[in-house]
Amino acid sequence: MPVMYEVNGYDRETGTLKACYEVPWRQASSVGKVAGIAESDDGLGSYPLDEKQVAEIAVILECCIAQEGLGFFLEPYDAPQQATG
Repeated sequence: MPVMYEVNGYDRETGTLKACYEVPWRQASSVGKVAGIAESDDGLGSYPLDEKQVAEIAVILECCIAQEGLGFFLEPYDAPQQATG
């Protein structure tokens, strides 16, 4: 099962999830490099992102990521399985 990623922003004071940006499969490798995921890593950890990394990822994802008051992480999740039948 392939691992998919999201860039998640959490409120620094409450820890509440406030922003979520899905990383398309075709951009996962580029985003992983910015996040510092080594090729030998299984990619299943939560990777903290600094402001520069978030800005670089926003360019890759071609979106605006508002960072004010949020702490960001690159986090994995299981890709949904396709139904067979």
